[in-house]
Amino acid sequence: MGFDAPDVETLHAAIASELNVLGDGTPYLADANEPDPRYLGYGVRAPAMKRFMSELKPSLSILDTEQKLKLATRLIASGYGEQKTVALSLLETIPDYFTPERFDLLERLVGGLHGWSKIDGVTKLFLPSLLERHEREMIDLLGRWNVRDDRWLRRASVVIFTRKIAKSTLFKDRALRHCDNLIRDKERLVQTGVGWCLRDLMRWHKDDILPYVCDLRRAGVSSKITLYALRDIKGEERKLVLQNRV
Repeated sequence: MGFDAPDVETLHAAIASELNVLGDGTPYLADANEPDPRYLGYGVRAPAMKRFMSELKPSLSILDTEQKLKLATRLIASGYGEQKTVALSLLETIPDYFTPERFDLLERLVGGLHGWSKIDGVTKLFLPSLLERHEREMIDLLGRWNVRDDRWLRRASVVIFTRKIAKSTLFKDRALRHCDNLIRDKERLVQTGVGWCLRDLMRWHKDDILPYVCDLRRAGVSSKITLYALRDIKGEERKLVLQNRV
């Protein structure tokens, strides 16, 4: 397998062709857990995808910023989850390109991901790197995403505050505000995003977040949110919480 290509269009075609071959070689359904009909997949399994990315890396590394952006845009526009995985790896190498003046482009790219797995991917490294560089502008952007009609942008507006961002303890109030805005959201994958955010916040702000989650339970908020948020609560304490005795 070789990916040396004189231009982005040829490289993209080679990537798509190889992913199609890898998908044809598996008996698995393509991303059966992704509910958005716009999200396509070849059925490439994680180990094969890891090997593919390793073999592709040298060809991606020689691209300049404009080429990486052009290729990432084409990969996302394809609709295929595996191509989007390649796109995210490219975007992670060019965070300095995405100044606030280019946040409209950023929103279009993130809005084209159309799946929880890719939203969770883009909020792990790429978007936090932009939050670090442009805190005020990114907070404003995430606030707008929090009320968008697009469920994937709403999920991103809370999931970004999980993992290392939650551990940093820097954005607890903002994250809680975003969660509170979405506690009545009807979309399951937005609900689970809220629950995940609350769970991770609780690891570092338990005295504030646990009473809040208990109040949500009493208010009849979806168990998809509250039970996810309570995943780390164990033993007798969990029993008391579920009995509404905390």
